Amino acid sequence: MSTSESIGPHVTDALAPFERLADAVVGLVSFVTFWVGTLLPLTYVPLLATGALTTRPETFGALVAVNVAAMVLGHGHKRPA
Repeated sequence: MSTSESIGPHVTDALAPFERLADAVVGLVSFVTFWVGTLLPLTYVPLLATGALTTRPETFGALVAVNVAAMVLGHGHKRPA
């Protein structure tokens, strides 16, 4: 017996808007993290030019960590299913 048969058609129909909302949120997170991962390295150049990397290495480390996380989360953006 499948899950949809045990729940019933009325409950399944009631969950459809939430599924669409969840898909929209996942798509938005994928879009934002893809572009953050793509554009964040542009901030490295001013940090290098101003010498902020030597005075605040923790800032650079945090930027790299955020960049890696964004690249991992946004990896599937606009990929065919």
